[in-house]
Amino acid sequence: MHTLLVILMILSGIIFIWSVLLMSPKGGIGLGIWGFWGGNEYGSKKSLEGKIKKVAMISAIVFVIISLILPYSK
Repeated sequence: MHTLLVILMILSGIIFIWSVLLMSPKGGIGLGIWGFWGGNEYGSKKSLEGKIKKVAMISAIVFVIISLILPYSK
């Protein structure tokens, strides 16, 4: 169980970093990679930004929950 939690923690950390780097650089965070790959459709870029934020929030929550549970697992 401990090994599974460690693997999930590493994966959620990687997913969080990936999603933050893909965010648009509005607030000074993220590289805005989709600006190079995506088109000029404002609506699709905005919906993609929302999905990336959801992925970042979910992966951060999973990371925190696992890091709270991990010391008590065997």
